[in-house]
Amino acid sequence: MSTHDFVLPAASQTLAVSRTNWNGGMNAIIQCFYGTQLPAATDVNDEGTTGLKNGMLYRDSANSALYIRDSASYKGTSGHLGGNFTRVGIGTRVVRTLGSAATLAGGHTNFSAFEVGELLCTVGNSAGSANNRLYLKTANTATGIADVSIPPDGGIGVAKLNFDAAVSADVNFTMRNLFAQADNTYDIGGPTVAFKNLYLNTKILSDSALAIGDAGLSVTGSITTTGTLGTATGSAGVPAHTFTGDTNTGIYRNAADSMGFTTGGTNRFYINNSGLFPEASVTYDIGSTALRLDDIWATNFQGTATSALYADLAERFEADEVLEEGDVVMIGGDKEITKTDRESTPEVFGVISTKPAFAMNAEVGSNETHPYVALAGRLPVKVVGKVLKGQRLVASSQPGIAIAAETKNIFAVVGRALESSDELGVKLIEAAVGKL
Repeated sequence: MSTHDFVLPAASQTLAVSRTNWNGGMNAIIQCFYGTQLPAATDVNDEGTTGLKNGMLYRDSANSALYIRDSASYKGTSGHLGGNFTRVGIGTRVVRTLGSAATLAGGHTNFSAFEVGELLCTVGNSAGSANNRLYLKTANTATGIADVSIPPDGGIGVAKLNFDAAVSADVNFTMRNLFAQADNTYDIGGPTVAFKNLYLNTKILSDSALAIGDAGLSVTGSITTTGTLGTATGSAGVPAHTFTGDTNTGIYRNAADSMGFTTGGTNRFYINNSGLFPEASVTYDIGSTALRLDDIWATNFQGTATSALYADLAERFEADEVLEEGDVVMIGGDKEITKTDRESTPEVFGVISTKPAFAMNAEVGSNETHPYVALAGRLPVKVVGKVLKGQRLVASSQPGIAIAAETKNIFAVVGRALESSDELGVKLIEAAVGKL
């Protein structure tokens, strides 16, 4: 056991903080433990003196910290270390506020009294002016203090998410809003690693035109837009709207005020404010002999009719009663026409047609008020008694009924029978109407 006396510092001081008795007290401790084999002057350096050696403990009173010398270097001026000293223990200091911590360096905002990597704990005061947080000295700058404490609610504050590298998180995130740090700068996903599905409840808003990638856009449901749905102008070879299986078939903008239709890369029709037009005259058809339209309603027809389903030329006239197909009529009665009622009358005018090949004056009335009267052509005619094909037909004494007769009065002839019938009663036979 050493014979050296170990003199403790005054009761009001401790070994850790006593600047006056540090060196003497440390010498006594070492010499009491090791004896005279390790002179205190060799292994314990009085603060502010030279002769430091690697492995020697050193207390920097200006920083109130304990270091160990780990390389040949020097001690800084004014009681501060210049380098090559490693702090012993956890570098944590307790201060009242960050402001009071800065005053350790004469109020310097860079917190120069602290080393990078050192922790500062603010404990506040009776007035609660401090925030009771833990900070880390990160750089010798005015902003080189980072809050590293756990938030009071156990959550992660904004400062904790300032990562300097990619972070892999195999968890689900729940959040209220997601914002980019800078406008029009950052992406969600990338060209090689993309997200799978994007679920939205309301809308996508874009400050500029929203571009869909090279793979295009596939929509399985309906699309509703309250604004203008615009597309590229397009051309015959590249329609603005194409259809699956043929990229040269679609709809495109034909001109400033028209829309065109393309098939197989060839423009066929276009629509504008004036109507529907073919791209080339006398080139394209509407319908065909195999696929026909039912009815076409128009005010005027200008063109060449090459065929007709029926075979008579008829015009609407106002009748004094509702007439039937095949009734023989003459001009007279309360209206324009009425049924014939005298045999071989030269007043005979024509026969009622329900399927005229060419219908004139069509808009003047209906079949009930203005029936079509065939003035020429082929159609059914009401006849009574026997008739031979080729015989001339004239009015009979029965209202609206014809008979076969020999007559030299051409004005009494309503037409000629195109078929024979031995039936004595009234029937319809095919006849050619006219003064034949």
